[in-house]
Amino acid sequence: MTDLSTLMKTDPNAGIRTLLDQYGGLAYVTVRRVLKGFPDDDVEECVSDVFYYLYRHRRRLDFSDASFKSYLIRTAEHKALDLLRKSARTPVPSEDTLWDETASDRSAEEEAIALLSHDELILRIRALGEPDATILLSKYWLGMTSAEIGERLDMKPNTVVQRIKRALKKIREAWKGEES
Repeated sequence: MTDLSTLMKTDPNAGIRTLLDQYGGLAYVTVRRVLKGFPDDDVEECVSDVFYYLYRHRRRLDFSDASFKSYLIRTAEHKALDLLRKSARTPVPSEDTLWDETASDRSAEEEAIALLSHDELILRIRALGEPDATILLSKYWLGMTSAEIGERLDMKPNTVVQRIKRALKKIREAWKGEES
């Protein structure tokens, strides 16, 4: 059997099918981790965007290289973060999380306040601009460490920590300024 790089260049349709068979699950799990709570349709569309991106860039990628797997994961994370940033709405909970939330003791008023606060927080994070928005989303939504974020964004871990502190301070100050 020919290697995946050659197949993607000579017969792209067969190549993308093989790529989906080999790496579709990995891309799905990666996107699902980032878009926790989003509907399955959004997650599947994002996974499709990942493979469409790989298809479009098939001529310059080396699919047989050992680092391709990490490239795929990074691409999936970036596509999911893009969707998260573009989305100004609160993720629609899946049926599993909906049941857990229904069983909670929070009142409807507390639920509405929490959703409003969540939307405001997302807007404030997005208003910070890059790379601060990506750093905060990676830290608090993806649970990444400062070292992982630094490696991904080509920054030192202590720089990431300082940017997080400054970004959180900006958000707190803006929030306090509106309450006065």
